[in-house]
Amino acid sequence: MDAPLDSEATDAEPEEDKDSARAAGPGDMAEPTPEEEPAPEAWEAIEQLFALAPHLRSGRANVMGETQVSGDVVAGDKRITVHLPETSLPRLHTVGPLPTRELVQLSDTFAPTRRYDELCAELAARRVLVLRGRPDSGRRTAALRMLLQVGKKTGEVIALDPGTDPADLADHVRPGGAHVVVDPVTSQDSPLREVHLHAIRHRLGEDGLFIAVITPGTAVEDVPADDWEPPPAADIATAHLLHAVRHSMREDETQAGETVRRLLEMKQTVAYLSSSPSPREAVGYVRLLVEYATGRCDDEVLSRYGRTSAEEIVDGWFGEGRGSAGVALRDKAFMISLAVFDGLPYPLVAELGDELYRKLRAVEDPDRTAGCSVFGPSPADRLALARAQEYEDETDSRWGRLPERVVAFRDGSLWNTVLSHVWAGHPAVRKPLLAWLDALAEDRQITVRLRAAVASGVLAAADFGYAFDNYLERWGSSARPVQRQLAAWALYTAAEHGMDVPVRRLLAEWSRRHHPARRWTVARAYALLGGATVTSALRDIGRMAATGPEPDAALRTTLEQAVEALLQGPAAVTVLERLVQWHDSRGPLQELAAAGFLRGARRRIGSGGAEAATWPRLLWLADHDARARWYIVAMWRALLGSRGSRDAAREELARWVRVAERASARAERRALGEAMPSEATGPYDAVSDVESALASLLPQLVKSPNDWERLDHLLRRVGTTDGVQSPVAVRLRAALAERPPALPSSPL
Repeated sequence: MDAPLDSEATDAEPEEDKDSARAAGPGDMAEPTPEEEPAPEAWEAIEQLFALAPHLRSGRANVMGETQVSGDVVAGDKRITVHLPETSLPRLHTVGPLPTRELVQLSDTFAPTRRYDELCAELAARRVLVLRGRPDSGRRTAALRMLLQVGKKTGEVIALDPGTDPADLADHVRPGGAHVVVDPVTSQDSPLREVHLHAIRHRLGEDGLFIAVITPGTAVEDVPADDWEPPPAADIATAHLLHAVRHSMREDETQAGETVRRLLEMKQTVAYLSSSPSPREAVGYVRLLVEYATGRCDDEVLSRYGRTSAEEIVDGWFGEGRGSAGVALRDKAFMISLAVFDGLPYPLVAELGDELYRKLRAVEDPDRTAGCSVFGPSPADRLALARAQEYEDETDSRWGRLPERVVAFRDGSLWNTVLSHVWAGHPAVRKPLLAWLDALAEDRQITVRLRAAVASGVLAAADFGYAFDNYLERWGSSARPVQRQLAAWALYTAAEHGMDVPVRRLLAEWSRRHHPARRWTVARAYALLGGATVTSALRDIGRMAATGPEPDAALRTTLEQAVEALLQGPAAVTVLERLVQWHDSRGPLQELAAAGFLRGARRRIGSGGAEAATWPRLLWLADHDARARWYIVAMWRALLGSRGSRDAAREELARWVRVAERASARAERRALGEAMPSEATGPYDAVSDVESALASLLPQLVKSPNDWERLDHLLRRVGTTDGVQSPVAVRLRAALAERPPALPSSPL
């Protein structure tokens, strides 16, 4: 980042009119504490957003996408509910003998692994097995397949009632039969004990088998449990797809193999299977693939399946049904914390998750002290439950880049799905969650504050009115710049998650009111939203500069920074056109156009990597877009010819010359490095693309002899570090001395 032209350390609000003070609410305009960290500049806030919350948006931009879709929008994706015919997985009966047809299909589609073979050997030797695994991990399917493989050839499997008291399970098994009980109901007072398994083994006889399928949270005592490890999703999909193609599409072995290969190599399939779906989800995707292969669904439905699947996963975690049976409240709080801090270190996620847990516990069980065990669940178990992974990363700090271990959901859509689900589906969570986010918004770490704002924006997308009443209005009206920046981040996130129309309406309304704090928030939000909102952004920014009380220094600077940020996006040509119009007027709009343009002129863009030249953004635009060039020339001419802006314009134009110097110096070093030593004996002048673009632009700034003299004087004053006139400046003076190239009379 370039050094800022201005500082917002003195960003305090002026005294307001009574109506504005009443609108802000009691206490909203309290003076900030002297030690409070100032808000970042507008462009710095954009950089922070995408650096500290990279999961919010792919790519590097300060603008919203222009895509228009119908229906609900989540993270920029269209939410599509997939309705499949009633040919889904068989629903296994809870109690009694399982139908033969279901067991045959299970045998045909099972994908064995080395772990499965080890467990089969254990079952054959011990006849009684306790299999531990997470719901939907394929644990029940594996248990049934083991009973079929190890048991009698009759293939009958009996499912026992999980509500049976563990001490009474032995009374319900048949000698010589194969039995399974899934998630038996246990408690600390009535756990599954080794003595119960001994009684079952005695009852079964020599040929009987029994498997108890449990979750990691099931209460057991002195019971050896074997952990289940599901097969890779690709293996499961291959087995199920091959079976489906053979039977549903009536293809022979050769045709079926080719069809399966083609479907598995599709980019949608590769992307989905790489997100580590559970076995059940992988099977659901296979059913959709068959629908696709037979022409009953299209590419869009196929590519959106992961979105629907993520919602089903989250519903299982936080609902009261079967999927949440093994998810403790502390683990749920951890997953909400992970949704907010996805991609950050585990200790931070866990610590802040425990703070949320205490708030949730106070609601769920107010008569009990909301503490938590110091040595809680293991990180590995938590990450497995949350479908998350831990990996090496680096982070910027005051001590440089430091290595760290971070955690993140394997499925990139889960973080916002978790937040939207708990907010919209579980109203009792709202107050403790808001209290937690409010505390995070006051944290001294910028990363924590920013992530709290992003999470608040996702919640606002789920219920904008509630969010506005409870925190958006308060943050956006605050006397504290840091809180107003939180509001801008949250509004941007809400817009990105489908609330762009309400957000724009709110910004337009606030821009019309003479409330300095809200106008500041509007300018910061538009700096983030950028391209798709450029027309309304310029309208409202111009309104705030030209109407109502004269902006104080803080608001004026923020308006200038908003223009600067908009000049960096793909709508820069539209912004430049408006700046030319503003500068042709008089008063505050002319001042805003001049200050915003000069700030934008200072911004740089990289081109081609660390060793490549760094271009001034507006020079690059002028070199690549004819309309942009016309407006940029018009602005430079106006600024260089105005007594009020002449000195600042010369300073910024001199910066461009120095950028061209550095670019040409790099080009010269590369050229000398490529030359043979014997060839590198004399001076070498390398003209960079930046210098060429500037040599083409400068003559067009000349309209009179006085213009030529001023630019020539500027170039003569630009020297190298040792005081010698720059070779680049010498070449630019020569280009300036030539006949100025004709500039079209209009940009069209």
